Amino acid sequence: MDDAGQKRRPRTRLQNHKCGVGTELKRIPDSEVHHPRHHIRSSLSKDPGLVSYTLPSHSDALFTRLHGLQEEELLLDCIFPLQGNSFRAHRLVLAAASQTPDAFFDSKQKSGLGLQEISHSLTPAGLRVILDFAYCRDVAVDLSKEGVMEEVLNACKCLEMERLMQRCLSKVAISAATEREKSLAIIKDMWERGVGCDVTIQAESGERYLAHRVVLAAGGDYFRALLCGGLRESTEDVVCLRGVASWVIKSILGFIYTGQLRLGWSQIWELTDALFQFQLQGAHSLCIDFLQDRMDESTCLDVLVLAETYGLVQLGQAAEEYILAHFQCISTGEKFKDVPYSLLVKLLEKDSLCVESEIVVFRAVVSWVEDDPKERLPVLPGLLHHVRFTLLRYSELQEVLSCRLLRRTSGARGTLELLHSLLEGDYRGPECRPRTPNQVLVLVCGDTVDDDFMKRVPSQTLWFAQQFHRGPDLIRSIEWRPFAKIPEPARFRHCVCLLNNKLYVLGGRKYYGALDILKSAWRFDLSQCKWERLPDMLCQRDYFSGVCLDGKVFALGGNRDDSQYLDDVEYYSPEENTWRQAHPLDIAVSAHAAAVLNGQIYISGGCDSHHRCLPSMWHYHPSRGCSTRAPMTVGAGRAGHVMLALGSGLVVAGGLQPLCVGFGDQLLCELYDAAHDSWSSIPALPRPHLSPGAAVLDGRLYVMGGSSANTARDTQWVHCYDPVEGRWENLGAMPHPYTDLAACSLPLPDLSDAH
Repeated sequence: MDDAGQKRRPRTRLQNHKCGVGTELKRIPDSEVHHPRHHIRSSLSKDPGLVSYTLPSHSDALFTRLHGLQEEELLLDCIFPLQGNSFRAHRLVLAAASQTPDAFFDSKQKSGLGLQEISHSLTPAGLRVILDFAYCRDVAVDLSKEGVMEEVLNACKCLEMERLMQRCLSKVAISAATEREKSLAIIKDMWERGVGCDVTIQAESGERYLAHRVVLAAGGDYFRALLCGGLRESTEDVVCLRGVASWVIKSILGFIYTGQLRLGWSQIWELTDALFQFQLQGAHSLCIDFLQDRMDESTCLDVLVLAETYGLVQLGQAAEEYILAHFQCISTGEKFKDVPYSLLVKLLEKDSLCVESEIVVFRAVVSWVEDDPKERLPVLPGLLHHVRFTLLRYSELQEVLSCRLLRRTSGARGTLELLHSLLEGDYRGPECRPRTPNQVLVLVCGDTVDDDFMKRVPSQTLWFAQQFHRGPDLIRSIEWRPFAKIPEPARFRHCVCLLNNKLYVLGGRKYYGALDILKSAWRFDLSQCKWERLPDMLCQRDYFSGVCLDGKVFALGGNRDDSQYLDDVEYYSPEENTWRQAHPLDIAVSAHAAAVLNGQIYISGGCDSHHRCLPSMWHYHPSRGCSTRAPMTVGAGRAGHVMLALGSGLVVAGGLQPLCVGFGDQLLCELYDAAHDSWSSIPALPRPHLSPGAAVLDGRLYVMGGSSANTARDTQWVHCYDPVEGRWENLGAMPHPYTDLAACSLPLPDLSDAH
């Protein structure tokens, strides 16, 4: 059928496209079987669109299941008849503990199912230690007992178990987990070379891959049932998996032998389906981590459908929260038009739906109905019931009334009457609750003066704005509540970033000495209200900038030791749990600002190594470095300021500017348009904010605290810029007049578990 005759292609995974996993047995000549080394390595090549995910517990889990197979006497292929007893094991597991693993499959050296030539040289006590080490990577017997060490060392010599021998003789203990990693690496190497492989897995398209039965059976419940359950497949040499693509088989085998997956959006859906069907929980959890870590506006709807398909509650909650938080952008995309009616209603009725105005909700409903009016027009009245018309401005009410779609269904008559009464000012019905996204304004640490005004005291506290109060006349106040404390030390001049519902707190300093600058990093899990210490940054830094991009946390520039500024950029990868260097900045800079707009990093202002205040604007790419953009137009430079994405542009506010002599407060603010590489002015700040905290919440910019370059006094005020109103408003005071603080917007914390 040509394109014109096809139905509109679905844009989301609205149906459960489960992988059809089955088996079919075929005899294939050995000459046509390919070794894994060629196929797996080619499939796991360094595709720039793929990201490596590793399951740290994989080797432990695999050997635990291998031990279970031994205890249940399944797939055993190695027998040691000793003193009237038979000790049975898996030849591959023993080989993985040996310094000469290939010898266990070399018929010239160790023939027969039980390695009978050397059995007469072993003792039960020595062999038990060998088996314990091979499966559990531990030695459970007391080697100091008379004769035991001799028997064990003799067994090690007979079976060429050099690692166990060294473990027995050495006083330095090696962890069982490390030993299991070494053994898994040996098994992987044997698999890649085809040594000891005793089963062939065939894709429906014909590609074939060698493997070890015992490893597959230990890898997951599906293969265990297939190879150990008494089915005919348990005795066949070749198993064909129907409905499974060859690249999926490569990924599955690669995970079983390494605990790793290389994941990307082009294959995540089919692979997740297959892993669920093959009951590979460990690999499936890596896919879930990928989906949650890298979810964005173009994929969150697909993630939600997949989560609902397989009952993945936590992933589904994360996807729904992401959709609600980014509804304004998502609702304008093509995929949104395929959202089922039930899901659309579920989203529209949420108080936490995040939009700049209720008109966005109405436009989303109209766009969804117009995509398939014949089928969807009858449900329009039900959708309109969830649009909160009383929250609309006068001009927005006029826009809604001009929509011809409302007049095409008789069920919308009540809505039209409501709109007319609102426009005419005679509406007397109930008011709608404003949409209140489950986000709060948060202050993170900072520096303040003690109650006796005697000394400065860095803070450990995280505060959130529980409620904004409007008093008589223009008086405003904020009700703050502490909900957590960062572990020692307290810090200021630090940075915070939010990635995957986790708060990262980076660097800064604990006091004013040159040696007080920090490189430590902490992560706060909002779902559990718990702190986790991360690896230290590669360099200590304060007065730097931190942003998140592509699932990574970046630290850019800053001050190293009060005499050296940095051009270094480093990034933290949660998957690898490590910091790595990125391309450096063009110059060393401190007290600058950085923000992400449309997936791009921008850096503004700051001071260079000669303490000159810069008006510069750069676009920064982690692998290509900086490219110069149009400089800021207000003043001769700016430092100690904030820059955040607001709407389609970047707002620059606060900080200081160079004067004829020294520096002074900069109250003027401006907006950068990245599409046109141009600047425009916005209203000036009412008060100075040097080194403040700043965050965007509900489409408004909040600037908090800091100090004044002119008076050297700290400020306690919180100012909010509303782009719709085009003005700044003083909302009240912080709990203390913090300066050199950080701020962000976070999901409302669960205070019951906070500690």
